[in-house]
Amino acid sequence: MHRVSKGAPEQILNLAANKSEIERKVHQVIDNFAERGLRSLAVAYQEVPEGTKESAGGPWQFIGLLPLFDPPRHDSAETIRRALDLGVSVKMITGDQLAIGKETGRRLGMGTNMYPSSSLLGDKIDSDIAVLPVDELIEQADGFAGVFPEHKYEIVKRLQARKHICGMTGDGVNDAPALKVADIGIAVADATDAARGASDIVLTEPGLSVIISAVLTSRAIFQRMKNYTIYAVSITIRIVLGFLLLACLWKFDFPPIMVLLIAILNDGTIMTISKDKVKPSPCPDSWKLAEIFATGVVLGAYLAVTTVLFFWAAYQTDFFPYR
Repeated sequence: MHRVSKGAPEQILNLAANKSEIERKVHQVIDNFAERGLRSLAVAYQEVPEGTKESAGGPWQFIGLLPLFDPPRHDSAETIRRALDLGVSVKMITGDQLAIGKETGRRLGMGTNMYPSSSLLGDKIDSDIAVLPVDELIEQADGFAGVFPEHKYEIVKRLQARKHICGMTGDGVNDAPALKVADIGIAVADATDAARGASDIVLTEPGLSVIISAVLTSRAIFQRMKNYTIYAVSITIRIVLGFLLLACLWKFDFPPIMVLLIAILNDGTIMTISKDKVKPSPCPDSWKLAEIFATGVVLGAYLAVTTVLFFWAAYQTDFFPYR
């Protein structure tokens, strides 16, 4: 009778009695697999002379490695390309080896400037990357490999500290802390309950392409909100400044029904902004209040002046004669 065990190569090596004989060769093969984007699964066995499952059995012997190819989804490369075109920086955070992460990043077109997060965020920082501050290195990197849950959480927090709006995707319990702290936590299809509970968005179908639709929709909403703000500022200035000039120059007395009609018409116009046909911006948006209020002031002043000129033409001239 024999027992067979399979799992992570490091764990199986620690279990095997012949570790010292094959460790260097095994790590060499693992590295070769990783450079081709292949994960490694180690296998070991032991003899059980007693023939019962309760028996301790003999020493474990390392048998070999199984290469596993887990390619990205067919739509992943296109999704990442569209995200990059929209000005969204995409970073890979994976528990796989660094070589696997770099090969996957190369295939997806997201870059190979990746680092081992255990060295980057641990007590010992690699000497070749220690010249840069950690926050700056995280900001410039394309991804990190060999991560643990605390690394994911730390990466998100440091990006937020540098004033980035940070989104995080994940599916497991170990992703929950980072999903919770991210500005936009996204649980992918078939995620665990812990990941779903910590996320802001839960995807119900496989793939990430729907995230691009969410980005475009949110930017369209932002454009409508910006249009609403500009309109609200400009129409307020138009009414206040226009009424002020009419009252000062012509002592015009505004009937209450006129003020009521103006308020109703303004509300009706504002409601149409929610259906504006807007074009999402090609880069991330932000509230540039100085620009928004400057635009509103200029438009409001122009509208106020045209209102006064129209009143002057109708009230002081015979441009609109009675028939």
